[in-house]
Amino acid sequence: MVAFVHPQAVECSQPLETLGYEVQVRETPIDASKIKGDFLREKVVKTGCCQEKEYLKLYAYTLTEFPVVVHLDLDSLILQPFDDLYDSMIDGDNGKLPIMYNSTAPTDIQAFYTKDYNMVHPGHAHPGMQGGFIVIKPNLDYFEEYRQTILEGDYRRG
Repeated sequence: MVAFVHPQAVECSQPLETLGYEVQVRETPIDASKIKGDFLREKVVKTGCCQEKEYLKLYAYTLTEFPVVVHLDLDSLILQPFDDLYDSMIDGDNGKLPIMYNSTAPTDIQAFYTKDYNMVHPGHAHPGMQGGFIVIKPNLDYFEEYRQTILEGDYRRG
């Protein structure tokens, strides 16, 4: 198990080490002052529980020594095994995945995520991604693509 810890939180990381986590101290993967878009650059340093430190989770994409990585925020609760997700990502065995509307799963699954229905504002039709739970295939190219997308800062309200 790996825990990405911002330098400002190192003093709080000892319990994670005691539980067996490999603590990796990392700066935020983007410098928020270099975000091009005004809205994201100004808001990301003021909002949410962790501000721009929320992007530490992107380091999950750098764990290329693992075939699959599960990112969980500390307030997550797992009630069922993930074996079917892992099998579909590693072996392409999609036979046990529950698929909506009689569709078929893609053959090369790079990620699983859930939508954040609790954060949908009334009248908004499309919920965003729940960032506290993602299952991914690590990939340094994707890591850099996400970094560059954030630095572009083309955030559009609505």
